Amino acid sequence: MERIARFIAKTNYSNIPETARQVAKNAMLDWVGVTIAGSREPVAKITTSYAKRLSAIGEAGIIGGALRTSAELAAWVNGAAGHALDYDDTFPNSVGYNFHPTVPILPAVLALGERCNSPGTDVITAYVVGIEVESRLGAIIGRYNSEIGWHPTPIVGTIGAVAACANILKLNDWQVRMALGIAGSLTSGLVRNFGTMTKPLHAGNAARNGTIATLLAQEGFTANESIMEGETGFCSIFSGGKIKGLENSEQDLGERWHIVSPGISFKAYPCCRSTHCSIDASIQLRNMLSIDAEQVAKITCKTSPWHTNLARFHSPKSGNEGKFSIPYCIAVALLRGKVSLEDFTDEKVADAKAQALLSKVEYLYPAEYKKSPSSLAQEIVVKLNSGAEHSYKAEVPKGDPENPMTSQELSAKFRDCACLSLPQKLIEELLELITSLERLDNITGLMNTLTYGTI
Repeated sequence: MERIARFIAKTNYSNIPETARQVAKNAMLDWVGVTIAGSREPVAKITTSYAKRLSAIGEAGIIGGALRTSAELAAWVNGAAGHALDYDDTFPNSVGYNFHPTVPILPAVLALGERCNSPGTDVITAYVVGIEVESRLGAIIGRYNSEIGWHPTPIVGTIGAVAACANILKLNDWQVRMALGIAGSLTSGLVRNFGTMTKPLHAGNAARNGTIATLLAQEGFTANESIMEGETGFCSIFSGGKIKGLENSEQDLGERWHIVSPGISFKAYPCCRSTHCSIDASIQLRNMLSIDAEQVAKITCKTSPWHTNLARFHSPKSGNEGKFSIPYCIAVALLRGKVSLEDFTDEKVADAKAQALLSKVEYLYPAEYKKSPSSLAQEIVVKLNSGAEHSYKAEVPKGDPENPMTSQELSAKFRDCACLSLPQKLIEELLELITSLERLDNITGLMNTLTYGTI
């Protein structure tokens, strides 16, 4: 804990390598884009309405909400909106777990940054600090979270949010330890709620709780200062007793930058990461073979049971369930040759052609996949009515650092998300503001634009 607290309290912009800063800005651009799109979703509308009724002090803006409220409520709503489409970034599977790193952290940083009139350099610094702390904790306990029913994004993400918030508020070592201790008792989120509005609420809760914990610590609120360690500590509780503490994972903080390597994965499709290699493989098969859906007799998806537990809806009935349905995503990819935001509505999921094709999907769990249960690799085998079989295996999903999206693709994704709400001129101005964030003396203007949709 001492090394973590010192890293959080002492890291400044000059300590962060340029490569890490650039990844941070890419991640911020990606998250802002999906949040602009997510601000149109019922999750965002309902939480914004709730925040409006509270009539809180106007110190931070709700993206696309035309409303300023308290920092904690802004972090909460923006966090939920940022995860509403399940289109936000993840960590690559090479670190042994998979969760969404930016969405618990950045909404909290932006809310407090606006409250404190922070420059862009402070926002970048706090975000990177949060990612570095979060990734190390996730590497220890993240994979156990899902196994016992916890959702890793709010569990690990709350700690990342606290680290980032403590840095931007410039808390001292003692205050940082108190903030981490407070946050340990605010953390929750169940996998059982995947496929409902409550999953994105988990992310909002993490951002809000990180904000609350640091603001309380700043005022002298106390907590256990060794919350991570021991039989009843954070690591043990959220790993089902398998991990007893940080296990020296924090020793390379400030020396090795996880935001650079293994890096951050950006989503090419707005659905659960466990569906992405199936989508990539299905699109390849469609492009190679010009498959007609009516010719398909059976589809076999070779995967790990880890993924079918996460993406657990074989016969989805709603847009939210469709995001967690490997069969539905395969069907859309084969029918359309792409998977996009418009495919995850209740009406599209109920489409007769999609339902007919997804009903032909069967799972197979070969031994090679069971050896690496959380590997994202998947193979799709399509058997035609003629008896012919065709297969394609996707090893690494599009958007992972090993199979990256280009800067042009990330910008195109931002434009595609933002055009749902904003005019083209404003979209280009936002692109410039975010990609040159370090030049901003104060982020208030950026947040005003994101809140009200005007310059």
